[in-house]
Amino acid sequence: MGTAVSGQAVLLFGFPAIVGVAAGYVSGGRLGGLLATRLRALWLVWLAGAAQMAEYAVDRLDGRPGQALRSVLLATVFVTVLGWLLVNGRGRSRVLKSAALTALGGGLLNGMAIAFNGRMPYSRTAAAAAGIPPGQETAKNIAAGRGSRLAFLGDVIPVPPLHAVISVGDILITLGAAAVIATAMHQPTPPHTTEARHDSNDQRTAPDDGAVHRGDLCPAALHHRSPRMDRGLRPQPERRLT
Repeated sequence: MGTAVSGQAVLLFGFPAIVGVAAGYVSGGRLGGLLATRLRALWLVWLAGAAQMAEYAVDRLDGRPGQALRSVLLATVFVTVLGWLLVNGRGRSRVLKSAALTALGGGLLNGMAIAFNGRMPYSRTAAAAAGIPPGQETAKNIAAGRGSRLAFLGDVIPVPPLHAVISVGDILITLGAAAVIATAMHQPTPPHTTEARHDSNDQRTAPDDGAVHRGDLCPAALHHRSPRMDRGLRPQPERRLT
């Protein structure tokens, strides 16, 4: 199911980025707001990624020991991701928190299907409709059978253009991630960002409109200065006490 894996990668990473940025611009957001969003405790993300890679490494372990180890690694992934979301959720808007919780909910649905079956079950019918030879197994997927539990939470939705099958949880993750990106683009931009520097440069290099501002001397005033004004502008000699 290599094509399914690549198709899911497009849906879970490429689609949210493209749709999220487009929705952010349409709704009046700026890319600078997304780039200015500060993220905390990124080491939790790296820890979750390491646990995810470890799941592929223990794929060949069969029986209860292998399933138990995969369950522990899966729980590690979700606990670290949940902790990272909680740390970064402080001080965020309600809309951004709701979008993040939507993505987290999709991940929990996928996690339930994996936890009860050892791997993510997929529908043979959906795989055939997506142009994938049914019956194949990968480090993350297994064909659903009579003994599969919560199979409706597995990959049961075919996506023929991408030759992939996805789950309800994948859809929630995709929509939630896109909403997070679009909402983050509305975050206030700090004054030291590139856009602010451009604005300040434009103000400094703006042409003179001929207006006389307070504290400025107009040309007519400079031309018709009185000698008294000139004496007041010239530096006066230092007076010393004798």
